[in-house]
Amino acid sequence: MAELPPPPERPRRQRAPSRRPALDQATIVDAALHVLDAEGLDAVTIRRVAEEAGTSGAALYGYVRDKDELVDLLLDRVIGEFDLTMLEEDAPWQQQLRMFMREGRRVFGAHRDIARASLGRVPQGERALVVTNAMVGIMRNAGLPDLVTSLAADLLALYMGAVAYEESLMAASGANAHSIMEFVLQLRAYLQALPPDRFPHLVALAEPLTTFSPERDDRFEFGLDVLIAGIEAQASPSQ
Repeated sequence: MAELPPPPERPRRQRAPSRRPALDQATIVDAALHVLDAEGLDAVTIRRVAEEAGTSGAALYGYVRDKDELVDLLLDRVIGEFDLTMLEEDAPWQQQLRMFMREGRRVFGAHRDIARASLGRVPQGERALVVTNAMVGIMRNAGLPDLVTSLAADLLALYMGAVAYEESLMAASGANAHSIMEFVLQLRAYLQALPPDRFPHLVALAEPLTTFSPERDDRFEFGLDVLIAGIEAQASPSQ
């Protein structure tokens, strides 16, 4: 008996081409930045970033070793947003440092609590190196001693990160200027009500200790003035 020919295959649904984006390190950092801005630094995990990138956690490990490296890359990406063109090369070095620090505060403030990642971590990515080189260059070009320049660079970066992180905590709390002012006034009343024989200085300075500025620029600028004045004093020939 002759063999039957194979029957025709029934029509099948054509698979749509994959819409998964091509994966590379830049795409992963883009996804991490989206997670950071939407949910904060704690949400930047391998699993969550993989989900944002439309892939699996296992796939991410082909481009980043672990979460620490992912955060390093993310921090470098954010630092790369520094606009170094705003530095006025003809301005005194003190003013250039102020410009630099204000720019850092702006950049960190634009990305939730990313400033926390700068504390206890030495950024080593290419973008961070360019920015750090610019800050160090301001002081070296002004003729400040190498040791003073090195210690000052570390201190300024620490101040920048700490202020920006504290401000991110305030923003994350959801408190507005009105509610913060209410707390400040309550704190002032509390200090004023303390026993003056035990806490004479806190009672005496209750009002200036609780001076509040919604923008907090005056507080940041005061700290910056103190730091720069100290750097200048350390760099003077008498030191």
